[in-house]
Order: sequence, then structure tokens, then C-alpha cells
Amino acid sequence: MEPARVTLEDLTPVRKRLQVEISATDVQAELERAFTVVGRQARLRGFRPGRVPRPVLERTFGEQVRREVLGRLVEESFRQAIETHRLEPVSTPDIDADPLTPGQSLRYSATVDVRPVIEVGNLEGLEVRRPSTTVTDEAVEAALGRLRESAAQLRPIVDRAVVEAGDIVSVDLTSRLEGAESVHREGVLVEAGAGTFPLALERQLVGQHRGAQLTLRVPYPREYPNAGLAGKTAEFDIVIRELRAKELPPLDDDFARDHGRCQSLAELRTRLRADLEREAELRAADAVREMLLDQLIARHPFDVPPTLVERRAETLLAALDVRVPEGTDRERALAEVRTELQPRAERQVRAELLLDAVAVRLGITVDEREVEAEIDAMAARENHAPERLRALYHRPEAHAALHAKLVRERTLARLLAAASAGARTVPASVAPDVAREK
Repeated sequence: MEPARVTLEDLTPVRKRLQVEISATDVQAELERAFTVVGRQARLRGFRPGRVPRPVLERTFGEQVRREVLGRLVEESFRQAIETHRLEPVSTPDIDADPLTPGQSLRYSATVDVRPVIEVGNLEGLEVRRPSTTVTDEAVEAALGRLRESAAQLRPIVDRAVVEAGDIVSVDLTSRLEGAESVHREGVLVEAGAGTFPLALERQLVGQHRGAQLTLRVPYPREYPNAGLAGKTAEFDIVIRELRAKELPPLDDDFARDHGRCQSLAELRTRLRADLEREAELRAADAVREMLLDQLIARHPFDVPPTLVERRAETLLAALDVRVPEGTDRERALAEVRTELQPRAERQVRAELLLDAVAVRLGITVDEREVEAEIDAMAARENHAPERLRALYHRPEAHAALHAKLVRERTLARLLAAASAGARTVPASVAPDVAREK
């Protein structure tokens, strides 16, 4: 098969259209080969094996053969075209092909997103400042208070009927959200004035009495955690049923043993401080990485393939496990969340593509032994059987993703080491490979 005629059109720096033409000679030759194979294998009543006339084969199998030949011709010619033009597709091509006709050339177009060409520029003067990881006594007491709150008991309030701040109020409520059907729930517990429920609702509960019936409009802020409610206004019909008081357990050694798995309150405070310090260290490490990535991204503008951004947004959406209120248009709500996730998805993809390019610039690699070692380490951390995890990561796509992740981590570690040390340059031959040394 001779090379197809290919015309490359740059739609954007990361989206290409290839106009491909395969000669009539190659089309006919491939059809002849396909019908020859079908003729040897065909078993039709009234004909001996291998003796079915060509017209009968064409009537019986013609459409199937032409479809299969079209697929093979497009697949092979597209592969040759991207190799010739040194393109690295990151999406499945959108193929628009003419019908395959015997004796005529085949023309089709293939539109595909490709990995951007990133020219790595200045890596000098990257600076990071590590946030403080000091844990104050106040933070320890706040953590202790949250643990105490989680162990609180509720007792009915019988000596008064008026709601006070801090009361746990049992309500029946019917909620109506813009563009959705109403939802009725009974026995919902709300802590008046605690800030864990919409504040407009909580504030208006204080001073009301048992048995009161209220209608409240509550605007949800755009940053509200439940994306299906964020930025919308809900209307609540409320009936106050019961009032309860929280009884907090005393802070003593018994509390530490019962709720903190420690022998004393002092030991519990020590453990909480250590937990907070670990969390602070993780947050500081994340902040430092983000500072460095922000600087890299600012220095290297480039187009990001839309397909990769859309794919990442879908991954982020699946991880969020978005809860959509009953009666809400689920597809519309998920589309809104997906749109909100686009900037985050684009930044993640941009950072990964940039780290890949920096890794090539600095000559950073990860060999197969290191990939296998990481699989074993993951199995130990996650308490999985190494054989099962290894089988998973030996699938080509999963293996490639893990390899790329390790290369990016090593690249980022080297840049962070140089930035933390105040290095003015990051030469490949001098900068320490921190990830390897670990």
C-alpha cells in the first residue's frame, strides 16, 4: 500500500484536521484481498467451500466487507499520517469519510486533539515559601471541642417552649428549590444558631416556640458545598416539633479513654496535637507545590487540548459524588457543576503537560523497576494483594498513567529542591534528584 495523500490543517495549536486520500488502486487491492479471504471461509448452501461465485459473495457479504475494509484503510492511513507529521493524539479522531466505492479513491477527514508543543523556557529563580506548620494550644482545644461535640447526648427540653441559640430543634420541613419539585422531610434536626444549616433559617428559629409554623426563604451562597444548591434560593415551610439540649461529656480521663483511645486527657491532647501537625505538614507541602506550579504556569503559556480538560472534569465530577436534591433536573445540575469544574480541570491538565515537558528538558526518567516498586508500595499502603494490583497496573493504559505520575512527581521534587535551596538555576546535570535519593 503506497502512502496516502495527506493535507494537514491547523485548526488551533492543539487541534488538527487531516484530509486524507487513498488511491483507487489501493482501495481495490484491499477489497480484492478481503473478498478472497471471505471466499475461502464462506459456507453457503448449494456451493462447495471456496467455490462461491464473486457476485454471490458481493450480494451476501458486500456491505460487511466494505465496512471492514473502510475501517482498516482509515486506521492504517491515519497511523501513517500522524507518524509522518509527528503528531501525538490525545483523543479519538473524529472521522468523516466518504462511502467506499470499488474502483474509486477513498477520501476522509480526521479531526483530532494533539499534545501541545511546549518550549520550556526560564527555570531560574523559582521561589517557594513554606507556610508555618506551628499548631497552637487554641487549635488543640478546638479539636478537643469538636471531639467532645461529637460525643454529646441529646435530652428533651420540657421546662420551656421557646427556642434558644444552641438548642437542637426537630422540625418537619417542606423545601422548594427554584425549578424543582417540593420535598417533604420529617424529624430533621437543626442546631439553632450553630452555622451548620442555612444561616437565614437558623437565625429565624431562635425565639420561635414549639408548634410554630414558619415559611422562610433561604438564599444559598455560590460557594455552598452542595453544588446542586449553590447560588440558588430555597423556600422552606417549617413546623417546630421538639426542642432538645446538648449535654456534653466532661473533659476528663474517662472521656479520653471512651472517646479518644488514650489513657489520660493529657495523652489525648498530645495525640490531637500530633494529628494537627501532620495535617499542617500535608497542607504546607500542598501549598508549596501549588506555589511552584503557579510560577511555572505563569512563565509558560500554551493551548490545552479541550478533550483532556473535558475528560479531567468528568473525573473530578465522579469523585465529588454530587448529591442532587429530589425533583431537580439531574442532568442540568450536573452540567452546571461540570462547568464550575472546568477551570480546576484545565489547571491540572496544564500542570501535568508542563511537568512532562520539563522532565524531557531535564532528562528525568523512571525505569521499570521503580514502577514495580511503587506498585508494591501502593499495595502495602492500601492493604491490597500485590499480585492483584500488579495485574491492574500491567494494563497498558494504567501502567502508562502510573509511569507518567512518577515522572511528574520526580520532576516536581527536583524543582522544589532547587527552589527551597534558593538555587538560581536548575541544570539537569547538577540539580539533585530528590525523589531518587528518597
